[in-house]
Amino acid sequence: MKLSMKKTIHALDRRLANLCLPLTNEQGSLLSFLIHGLFENSDVASSGTFDPQQGFTVEMLRRVVRHFTRAGYQFLSPDDLASGLSRTGKYVLLTFDDGYHNNVRAVPVLEAFDVPAVFFISSGHVQLGKAFWWDVVYRELKKRGRTNREISLANARYKLLRTSEVEADLRKQFGESALLPAGDLDRPFTVGELRAFARHRLVFLGNHTQDHAILTNYSGAEMKEQILGGQQAIREMTGKTPQMIAYPNGDHSAQIRTAAREAGLCFGLTTRAGRNPLPLESGTPEAMTVKRSTLWGDRSIEAQCRAARSAVSVGRLLRGIQHRRQRAHLGGSSGRSQQESR
Repeated sequence: MKLSMKKTIHALDRRLANLCLPLTNEQGSLLSFLIHGLFENSDVASSGTFDPQQGFTVEMLRRVVRHFTRAGYQFLSPDDLASGLSRTGKYVLLTFDDGYHNNVRAVPVLEAFDVPAVFFISSGHVQLGKAFWWDVVYRELKKRGRTNREISLANARYKLLRTSEVEADLRKQFGESALLPAGDLDRPFTVGELRAFARHRLVFLGNHTQDHAILTNYSGAEMKEQILGGQQAIREMTGKTPQMIAYPNGDHSAQIRTAAREAGLCFGLTTRAGRNPLPLESGTPEAMTVKRSTLWGDRSIEAQCRAARSAVSVGRLLRGIQHRRQRAHLGGSSGRSQQESR
């Protein structure tokens, strides 16, 4: 989507939120938000040594938590969600994906407001200490003078592959050391760090597969191995068993959701924005496809929070249409997972 179009949509959403929010019944809903890396400031996020993704800073996180706390929302842990929620409550599930060590910066904010958060861990990255492939793509292509659009197209092509295939190609192009993290900002937790992090009373861990596997690219057996392997590894590393899975890239299917339930996971989180109506009971289709909004550092935090609370959003509507088209194109499931399971 062109930048001018995005700006127009954001402006419309700000105006709609101002008009609709006073008329919106916010009770009986769950909002979930997605963050990846968490940086000290915007300059660090744009250093060029890793994919800045959302460019989200600690201060931005503080503003989000402050906004919803003041608006009367309760922040949830997986235990809270599994126990059942009041149909008249207003709730937020705050989440971080991948397992970046820089997520430790969230802890002082969580403590200041006494709110929990869920951190979805790609267990293989923690165990092997390897960089996430999209950070390697960004770093190496930036060195070679490629544009952001070219990097985006490269990422889109890689998302059609298994993680092992992507990593093999990166090693072939950029050398055997390509998957070594550049520093503390792009590296995953170590096993010891994750174990200590998981002991914090406001920190809850979730499953993000073994290898950040976009599960629709995998056969049925491989997909199950990625989910079960992630469960087992997190349990072995930390003593904690996840109740939630965040589908990498948001991609899922009926087969994937069934495998997640069979692995003991009660809730599945997507990357589709929207409000989740209550009740939301463990293991139900709605619970395995929880909507989750991405927060962006280059937009007004207050405006994003208000738009998420509003019953009407142009951005959500357009993303929903795009999501339905993609699902229709993929036949409701997709990729190798269906082709090879037939």
